[in-house]
Amino acid sequence: MQIYTIGHSNHTQEQFVALLIGTKIQVLVDVRSNPTSRWATFADKDNLEKVLKLARIHYIYLGDMLGGRPSELDSYDNQTGKVDYKLIQGKENYRYGIRRILDEVKRYRVCIMCAEENPISCHRNMLVADSLRQAGVKIFHIRGDGRIQTDEDLWKEKVGVAASQYPLPM
Repeated sequence: MQIYTIGHSNHTQEQFVALLIGTKIQVLVDVRSNPTSRWATFADKDNLEKVLKLARIHYIYLGDMLGGRPSELDSYDNQTGKVDYKLIQGKENYRYGIRRILDEVKRYRVCIMCAEENPISCHRNMLVADSLRQAGVKIFHIRGDGRIQTDEDLWKEKVGVAASQYPLPM
């Protein structure tokens, strides 16, 4: 099984749809907690559903179950106030959302979408794709320039970014 991820980023509608069509995506799963965009208005939930329908891509919204900014206060660390992905992964509605994606992946070419172009620190990679990896799904990332980045290459890039931010002492 395999799945793709993408961020709508600041793409135009045409660029975004071309990336999906070029990768032969059949189902797009929106995992944004707030499915709107100030800059890419085509990516607002209602608009996106219509745009994708014209491209013959099925749209599924699961941001209420798989979003990175849940409304439930018990999804946040009491001390830091930050979202706790481990807490979220333990919730029944989250697990249902993951099962729903797994069902789709068995039958269709699926892509999960959030806003950020770079998946390195996006919840679609750190939370949702992490759960899918644990279920044995291979993850591929559709980047803004059209290349398909393997999960392995993304992790190499992440290690490189971390290493450049925190150089080893001489």
